[in-house]
Amino acid sequence: MNRKRLMVLTGCLLLAGAGVMVRSLEVMVLQHELWSERARRQQQQFLKVPGPRGDILSADGYVLATSSDRLAAQLDTHLLSYPALFARAAAPLVGVPVERLAHRLEHGPRNQWLAQRMDRESAEALRALAPDAVVLVPDSERVYPLGSLAAPVLGFVGREELRTVGRAGFEHHYDALLAGEPETYLTINDAVQRRLRLERLSSGHAGYDLELTLHARIQAACEAELAAAVAKQRARAASAVVLEVDTGAVLAVGSLPSFDPSDPGAVPPDHWRLRAVQDAYEPGSLVKPMVAAAALADGVVHAGDRFDCRHHGIEVAGHWFRDHAKPGMYSLDEIVAESANAGIIEVADRLEPRQLWRALDVFGFGRRTGVGFPAEGTGILPPPATWSRLSAASLALGQEVTATPLQVAVAYAAIANGGWLLRPRLVQRVSADGHSVDGDEHWQSRVLDERLAARVTAMLEGVVTVGTGREAQVAGYRVAGKTGTAQRAVDGAFDDVHHVAWFAGFLPVPHPRVVVVVAVVEPTADFWGSTVAAPVFARIAEAVATQLGLPPDGVDGRRSGADAT
Repeated sequence: MNRKRLMVLTGCLLLAGAGVMVRSLEVMVLQHELWSERARRQQQQFLKVPGPRGDILSADGYVLATSSDRLAAQLDTHLLSYPALFARAAAPLVGVPVERLAHRLEHGPRNQWLAQRMDRESAEALRALAPDAVVLVPDSERVYPLGSLAAPVLGFVGREELRTVGRAGFEHHYDALLAGEPETYLTINDAVQRRLRLERLSSGHAGYDLELTLHARIQAACEAELAAAVAKQRARAASAVVLEVDTGAVLAVGSLPSFDPSDPGAVPPDHWRLRAVQDAYEPGSLVKPMVAAAALADGVVHAGDRFDCRHHGIEVAGHWFRDHAKPGMYSLDEIVAESANAGIIEVADRLEPRQLWRALDVFGFGRRTGVGFPAEGTGILPPPATWSRLSAASLALGQEVTATPLQVAVAYAAIANGGWLLRPRLVQRVSADGHSVDGDEHWQSRVLDERLAARVTAMLEGVVTVGTGREAQVAGYRVAGKTGTAQRAVDGAFDDVHHVAWFAGFLPVPHPRVVVVVAVVEPTADFWGSTVAAPVFARIAEAVATQLGLPPDGVDGRRSGADAT
């Protein structure tokens, strides 16, 4: 080799060495943080593992929703020596066809969740197939021990990787409380991505328990009676509310059709609705006691007044309103007892439009009750400025107005408790701090004075003893209540096919403890509130009295035939 070539070669080596030194200096000093971070990302992985989700409990001690311990398996496909053999052995354990699992191993990401919510035996068997490639981390599965009981109240959950997320009902509304804080795990890998160990960095905490006001046994009785009514009447839907008249605690809230919260996708989304809280219907004759109370409060009806109900109906502004009550001259009490349409229209005609509107507004119609359930219905109560010439008569019959069964229950509770409008509650407390999440003040406003409330209660007791609600009698208890049969507006018009059969009442009189409201939507075998809803009320009320241990008053509660209304 000549001297010139040697010098060129030496110069190239010196330049290359200088370049290496410069690059080394750049990497080790100037870019130290950058490459250290890349190394950490290669060798370390952080996993967020949610803690146990809080339980949902009934007021009488039953677990409505809880979480069971499970394991999740994460797989590093690059560490599998024989993917095809692994797929054949692992497929039965993870419940996936062999072909699909083999495709995932070949074409999926390097690190993937192989299975979640596994029992420990299956998870350990899976890890034994490839100890270097499979890592097990804590997981959980949401369980509903009482099946579909109160499912529309509870709602259901979904999954986002390992995280359980509330999707509907209280599982969604109180997701932040139920979920708690996740645990953080660190996985350590070597230079060729073999997992060396799994460390827990932070423990997090479990979610808080949620105690509802529902009584599971009353809820079960309520749902059973609604199911029987839907089957017997071939109805589209049904709902019911059981409400304590002094505290506003909702002891039961039935909603059919329902669903299995462990498999909500098996039914149409319409079945997920809590109809008693979210769906509003025309209340029909249930509003007649409110109109009667307004007439008495405003002094437009006096003792001895009689109203002409002899013509099977009444004409208003050229429109004929039918009346199914027996023809006669009725007092105000008889109008309510016999649910006389002509009579209550005559009573409403004595009220100014604002007075008639106020008769329903003070009882909470047209606004949410504040029960704290998501997407609560408001119902409709149109202001007098929007009324037509028929509106006053229609409102007196419970048309052109809609209300949820819960709104109706709150209104009747105000009559039962001496005139106080309640704020109902479905949640009693959160276990973390033991306080009621909705506050301790249940009274909203006084809507009737005590004497007027007692007067209206006497009218409603007459409905059950001698009027249209005789099928609502409960043996051994004095009951007050009202039947209602409402036409439903379909495509903006009422017809004789779509109805809601109602009964709203309370017991025991004279010191009521609970209000029970029943609504059967679009029954087809029969449609009168007196024959469809009143018997359901009686059976639910009897179950409530038994569960709460309400002492009978010795009144003979034998039932007789009921007039239709």
